[in-house]
Amino acid sequence: MGAAALLAALPPIVARIPAAESGIGARELLQKIVASGNVSHQGVAESDARFQFPDFRRAQRLIELFGEKTTMRVWRLDELRWRVDELDPIGERGTYSDPSGLWVWNSGRRHGTQIEGHADVRFARSADLVPSELGRRLAAAASPDETARLPARRIAGVHAAGLRISPRSPATTLERIDMWADPRTGLAVAVEITPRGGDVMISSEFLDIDFKAPEREVLAFDLPEDATHNHADVADFASAVDRYSPFVLPDRLTSLSRRTSIARAAATYGSGFDLVAALVLRRRFAPFQTEELERVPEVSGDFGTGRLLETSLLNGLYIERDGVVYMVAGTVTSDVLIDVAEALVDDLEPSFVRGLE
Repeated sequence: MGAAALLAALPPIVARIPAAESGIGARELLQKIVASGNVSHQGVAESDARFQFPDFRRAQRLIELFGEKTTMRVWRLDELRWRVDELDPIGERGTYSDPSGLWVWNSGRRHGTQIEGHADVRFARSADLVPSELGRRLAAAASPDETARLPARRIAGVHAAGLRISPRSPATTLERIDMWADPRTGLAVAVEITPRGGDVMISSEFLDIDFKAPEREVLAFDLPEDATHNHADVADFASAVDRYSPFVLPDRLTSLSRRTSIARAAATYGSGFDLVAALVLRRRFAPFQTEELERVPEVSGDFGTGRLLETSLLNGLYIERDGVVYMVAGTVTSDVLIDVAEALVDDLEPSFVRGLE
């Protein structure tokens, strides 16, 4: 009994042992995290997002992903070859990536979807919340003068060096991003995102990690004989808008330059942590029902009226005008988002339209 009790107490005791400091500086650590995309690893991670969104039927997966804890099994060989299984009590949702595209597997429905290529514009997925990927993308948006070292922490057996990113732009909703990374490889093993004036909104941490390349057999998806499947040339609604909507977005919105390389109907704008995504489409393809939109507060601007969904970290604005839907969302304040929406509606002249009916 005494030995069993001692063994049971070991994990929390070990977790409280101070982590060894590596001596790495903030700038060097930032560079290593940004360059960690091809660091092979596998393990189990848990994310916790605390958004509260209205119940939008067609956005249910996003609502679930950003409103609850998500446990993920991760295998990563490099930036294009990886697998992430989102685990739940009744099954798993697996995403398999290779240079040709993705397979998305739902074990509960026994259904697989093969997606062609890798979209430039898409909605978030569970793989984006894995700490190694989340930390790398956030670090890439930071400038060295926005960083400072944090004390090291022991995370999943790693003596992880701490880094704080404090965005300087007054337009962003982000107050700080704290992350801890393996000082040798730069792989982020824990991330915490805190909005201005609030508590941690998104956290993600490895519970177990092994810096070992996964077997290629683990990364390959084989459709079970009893399963159904379909083929898709777009990843989700945002990708479909980008490919099929006839509108072409401008190169700039207010002071924000377009990030995406090709001007289409869906694009991201801004630099650093001033990030805004924009989509424009015909009204008949709108993703929300009228009764769903009525749950969102109304707002007015030069565009007329719209629906403004506000959270402490992410804001979104939905506008209908002359049979066209404009959607903008991002990690910027509501005032900035309204200015962007006004510019979008004003700038979308006939010269920006491709092949209208």
